[in-house]
Amino acid sequence: MAISRAQLEQMLDALDESVPRLVRNKSVPGEFWSSFMSMAQAIQDRTPPDQRSWVCDCLDAIQVKHHLVPPADQI
Repeated sequence: MAISRAQLEQMLDALDESVPRLVRNKSVPGEFWSSFMSMAQAIQDRTPPDQRSWVCDCLDAIQVKHHLVPPADQI
């Protein structure tokens, strides 16, 4: 079910805020990326078609903000 932009912003903010904790708690990079991608996918699954590009840009910005470089198979 698609949700509003405000709800998407809340979900994206929560993901952004969780990154430092995920980095600390996931000692193996694959574990971090599995968790991050799972949360990102949950957001994308609820994103209306007209907001998908914006959400992808926001997810990219979260990765840049935290100096994250996804594995080649995740790009």
